[in-house]
Formats: sequence, structure tokens, C-alpha cells
Amino acid sequence: MKEPHILFAPVLKAEGWISIDLQQRNILEALQAQTSPPSLSIIRVPERGARVPMIRRFLRDLYYPARIRSEVAARSGPSLLHVSDHSYGHLCRANRPCVVNCNDLHHFVTPDLAGIALWRWKQRAATMRHADRVITVSENLAREVCQHLMLPPERVTALHGGIDTDVFRQHDSGHDSELAPKVAAIRKNNPVILNIGSNIRRKNLPTVLRALAILRDAHRLDARLVKIGTKLHGSDHQPLIDELRLNDAVIDLGFQTPQQVASACRLSGALSFASLYEGFGRPTLEAQACGLPCVLADASCMREIGGDGALYHPPTNERELAAQLHRVLTDTTVRADLIQRGLKNIDRFSWTNYASRLRQIYRQVSSPMSDH
Repeated sequence: MKEPHILFAPVLKAEGWISIDLQQRNILEALQAQTSPPSLSIIRVPERGARVPMIRRFLRDLYYPARIRSEVAARSGPSLLHVSDHSYGHLCRANRPCVVNCNDLHHFVTPDLAGIALWRWKQRAATMRHADRVITVSENLAREVCQHLMLPPERVTALHGGIDTDVFRQHDSGHDSELAPKVAAIRKNNPVILNIGSNIRRKNLPTVLRALAILRDAHRLDARLVKIGTKLHGSDHQPLIDELRLNDAVIDLGFQTPQQVASACRLSGALSFASLYEGFGRPTLEAQACGLPCVLADASCMREIGGDGALYHPPTNERELAAQLHRVLTDTTVRADLIQRGLKNIDRFSWTNYASRLRQIYRQVSSPMSDH
């Protein structure tokens, strides 16, 4: 059967969703790197003025569907629409067949919204039902999609993505950036615990901060927490930092490039990823690829992704987190074992395999026998 032409619908860059932008790039590069890449076009929507919320809503909700319909009408052969994120699920109405990526459903599990805002988000997520296939980033998320959106399992497929292996490697001084001396200077006198991401509630940063205080007070380990992403100092977490006397122990590096994140991973002593909920949790694999032992919350998909290449703790138990971090930072046998298990674990994740399975899904939903 001849494959359809793929119309790939990315999110607007003005959304500022860094992880989704990176995932979109990875998917497109993986498809185009195949020996016989599929016929593929990327839907382009003007971004001018899109940082203004009202204009962004117009472009996303009204202009974008019309742009897709125009592209489909201009093509002579069959087209399949691939919507890159569930927040744009409404685009699935613009063309059939259609597949959509679902990257998380955290507002169903650990909502940061309430009232009408939460209701509106759930309504937007529900538009994924219009897709012929929902592609999730983990098996855990696939089960959640079936549960919360009441979709049959045969319309939901879990595909694990990969990481940028050209950037995230255990030994690669050639990619070390100007960030390296900063982390190296800290590491010279203090064990370094790395945390990557935003400060939203589900990231569970109070547990990380309390565990850091326990490490320093009860375990007598003068560790430092290096934060990449949204800064902790001056945030809603500042009162807790003050209460725990951690002002000098928390080092904010802000947002960094993937190369700089890889440098920090190679120079740190442990990754603390205590998130209460993740759709996939890319920092785990990036850390493992760089030979950085991981201590993860035992929640959502964390064991599915981290495998036996990480240590786990009850999500909100700061004493267990501190104990696991202490093991990683002080026990060379535990540390070496985790590094080897982590490197083995990342072999399960490949963008090449992702692209091959994705094309199988394209063929399945485009088949005349498919139930649309």
C-alpha cells in the first residue's frame, strides 16, 4: 500500500513549550533520516503577533484549522494529518485520517488549574477523541488516556521516544560549554545534586529542598543543589529556602542549551527528579546517557522510563529521598552500578525505532480497512 502524504502540524513557537519544540524536531529528523523517508510537509502558520494571547488563540483555534483544510484541498493525493501535541487536538477535525501526540494529562492527575480554567483545559484535551490514533509517550500515559478520555485501547498506542545521543554522552569533553567551569568549581568542594525543569507544583520541589536540608544537617553532607530551568531564588519557593537556610546551597543556572545541560550532567553527582507526574520524563534518560546516577520519585511513568538504572523514593518522603541521594553520593559501588545500569537502560529508547513504528501507524490508519 502506498503511504499517504504526511501533513505535520506543530505547535506555535509562541507557546514557549521548549520540550514540545524539541520533541517535534526529533520526530521530524527521525522520519527524514530514514532510507526512504515519507512524503512530508510541515504546516506553516504565521507567528507574527502570536505572543499576544488573543492573537495566539485566533491563530491556533481559527486560522490553523483553515490553513490545514486549504493545504489538503490543494493536494491531489491522500493526506494524513499528524498533530504534534494534545493541546492542539482540535486540529484533528480538519482532516481524516489523523494521528495526535499526547504528551501528558497532568491536569487530570495533579492539576495546576481550577474552576473554569481546568474545565476548558479538559475540553481541549478531549478533542483528541477526533483522532484515528492517539500516540502517547509512555504506557502509563496510554492507560490514562483510555481512562480519562474513555477511548478503546486499540485507538491508543504508546511509543517511547529517544534522546539526542549526539549531545548526551557519558564522556564528551568536546561538547562541554562555558557552563562546565561553573559546575566544576562547585563540585571541587561540594557534592552536586542536579535538578532540571520548571517550578510548577507537580515538580515537587519542596521535597527536594527538604531532602537537601536533611543531607546537610542529619547526614553532614555539604551538598549543593544546582537548578537548571526556572530559578528557585525569588520564586514561590524562596520562603522555604529561607526557612531551611539553603540560600547558599541552591545554585540557579537558569535555562540552558542541551549542550550545557549535558555538561552539567557529566559534572554532577546525582540527578534528583522528584516529580509527582510526568508523561515521559526526558531528564532521566539524558542524565543516564551522561553517566549521571538518577534518584526518582516512584510515581506515574518514572519506573517505566528509568528502569533498574535508577533509585526510587516515595514521592513526598524527603527522608527517603535524602537517604537515596546519600547512597549515590557516598557509596562508590552503588554509584558505579547505577551508571552501568543507566547506560544499558537508554538502549531501550531510540528515535530510529520510534520513526519506524510511527510509519506503521500511518499505514494502519490510512488503510481502507481502517474504521474511521
